[in-house]
Amino acid sequence: MSRFTFDTDVRADLDAIWDYIAVENQSPVAASNQIEVLYDKFSLLATQPFLGEAREDLGKNVRMFVVRPYVILYRPKDHGIKVAQVVHSAQDIYAVFRHKG
Repeated sequence: MSRFTFDTDVRADLDAIWDYIAVENQSPVAASNQIEVLYDKFSLLATQPFLGEAREDLGKNVRMFVVRPYVILYRPKDHGIKVAQVVHSAQDIYAVFRHKG
């Protein structure tokens, strides 16, 4: 069975995304929709872990998948993926990526 799991701070990433969209757009519905889209992509990547682009420059076995305007950084695992971080594509990924083995 393919599944996704999160590194320690990913839920905080998702909470921050929801908070930003809900406040910036004054729309909790839009925020919830964006989070749902991200969860759908986590599920997709769990079944097809090599769908994203390899980013060995960020760390061993790191892959990246764009869900505009966000980037999912993850590592394939035996039965799915482990999401390492979700960042806005306008951010400097090298500066914000939490490097974990």
